[in-house]
Order: sequence, then structure tokens, then C-alpha cells
Amino acid sequence: MPGRIREEIVGRVGAITPSGSKFLVEISFPALLAGGRIGALLNLVFGNASIWPDVRLVDVRFPDSFLSAFAGPNYGVEGLRNLLGVHNRPLLATALKPMGSTEKELADTAAAFARGGGDIVKDDQNIVDASFATFRSRVSRIAEAVSQTHCLYFPHLSCPQEELEDRLRFVLGLDLKGVLICPAIVGLDTMRALASKRKAVFMAHPAYSGSLYAERSHGIEHSLYLATFMRLAGADITVFPNAGGRFAFTPEECRAIAERSRAPLGGIAPIWPAPGGGMNLDNASGMAQDFASDAIWLVGGRLLMHPGGPEAGARTFREKMPSSTPN
Repeated sequence: MPGRIREEIVGRVGAITPSGSKFLVEISFPALLAGGRIGALLNLVFGNASIWPDVRLVDVRFPDSFLSAFAGPNYGVEGLRNLLGVHNRPLLATALKPMGSTEKELADTAAAFARGGGDIVKDDQNIVDASFATFRSRVSRIAEAVSQTHCLYFPHLSCPQEELEDRLRFVLGLDLKGVLICPAIVGLDTMRALASKRKAVFMAHPAYSGSLYAERSHGIEHSLYLATFMRLAGADITVFPNAGGRFAFTPEECRAIAERSRAPLGGIAPIWPAPGGGMNLDNASGMAQDFASDAIWLVGGRLLMHPGGPEAGARTFREKMPSSTPN
């Protein structure tokens, strides 16, 4: 191997530390090999290594020279607070569901949630319109339902690749401020590219990404993928399953996602952790303790199926939030 390649290209093995029955190995690469691109970064740090069993990527330390190539979120924590005019409490969000509901049913649910004091109503990730025409019709109706409220509505941006920009342009043309998107499906760099072209809030949903982190002896650390990589790719909000729900995230993993969402990362702004699922009125105080005020409480069934309906459900959860005051 030529000396220049060995000295300037090949990764250098650093500290090797025993960790139970395994080892924590540090490897350093020149930042220029990633070229300020997400795809190149993933290939560099976990390309062929992802094919080996029992190998897990737990952390990446980025030099400022690499981070300077990324704009990060359009809004982040401070920007979204300013957009909503809410500065002293967590935000409350819910999902429009179930799939198969009529436009009117979805719009009525959104309106009721908004009347109850909800901050963000998003499409469920399973709501996927068959055509641009049906997307326009449904999204327009729901947008109109919340247009006289402080509640933001985020439609699901899911369609063939060639329609993504047109649909995003349509959403912003309705004076909506953001979208729900599944980066593991459309691609991390696709989200980054969209965020760089259009000033919108990108709420990143983890659908299809479980194979990257769910098996803890392999893959990528939960918080690295769901927080750090989301910030690099331009997400303003990262959704993840809360501990105690139907997915096996631990409290420690959830807190780590929240911590990495806010941790210093060059000039990239902090983003919102949005734990969802496993949330009820009894554990509201635990939510406040685990995630503090800069978090989005994404409450689904327990809110929508409240005996008094979504309006009463939103009002009840708002009352449980720390430092909750009217907008």
C-alpha cells in the first residue's frame, strides 16, 4: 500500500476498551473523506461494517470543518417556539388517524384538537394519498379546519420522488408551515435537500428505521441515528417511541435521544425530541422530568379517545404540562 494512502486515507485504530464480552473500538478517519455529505459519511463510518454481525456504531465525533457543510434545521427549538408563540412549556401534538377515515372525519378531529389547545396536529404516517389530486383535496380541507387557530398542521409528505418538491410547494402555498416525513423511506439526504430549498418545519418519523437500531448487538445507537443524524439531515423534530409503549425503547435510550437532540453540534441548532406512545395522564409528571420543557408530547389514542373527544383530551393533557399557560 502506498505510504500516502496509508497515512492520509486508511482509518486509524485508537483506544480499544473492554465492554462486557465485547470491545469499544475508536477509529479515526480524515473528515475530507466524507466530503460534507450524509451519504458519504454513512458509507465511511458504517458501510461494509454494517454487514458484519455484532458490530454497532455508538458514536461519531465530528470536527467543525465537517459540520460547517450542514445547515441543519430550518427552525429548531427556538424557531418553532417563535412560530407558535409558546415559550414556557412542552408542546402538545397528536396524529390524525385511522387510515380509511374520510376527509371530513380527519378535519373534524384536527379542529377539535386545536380548540382544546393543541399545538401540532400531524397526519399519521400510514395516511398516504393515492394521487396528487387526493392529497390536495384532503390537505386543503384539514388546513381550512385549523386555519383560524394557533395549531400547526403537518401533512405527510409521501409520494413518488419526482412529486416531493411539488407537494411540498403546495403545502407551503396553503400557508402551512411544515410536513411529516419518513427519512428512512425517502432518504436522509432527500430530506436535507428539501429542507435546504424550502423553509419548512420537517417532523421526522422513524417508520422503517427500526432495523438500524432495534437489535442492540448490531446497527446504530438509537440516539445517534434518531437525534444526531436527523439534525444533520435538516429535521426540526425527531419522533421516537416513548418508553412504556408498545415498542421496546428503554427510558435511558429515550433520554439519550433527547440529550443528543439538544447537545452542542457545531453551529447546528438543537431540535425537538417528540416521544410518542405509552403516554397517559398518570405518567405526565415523569414525561416532564425525563424530557423537560423543550419536548413535544406526541399523544395519540389516549387523547383522541378521551370520553369527551379530542377537544377535551387536548385540554386535559395541556393542564398536566409543567408551566402551562394560555398562548
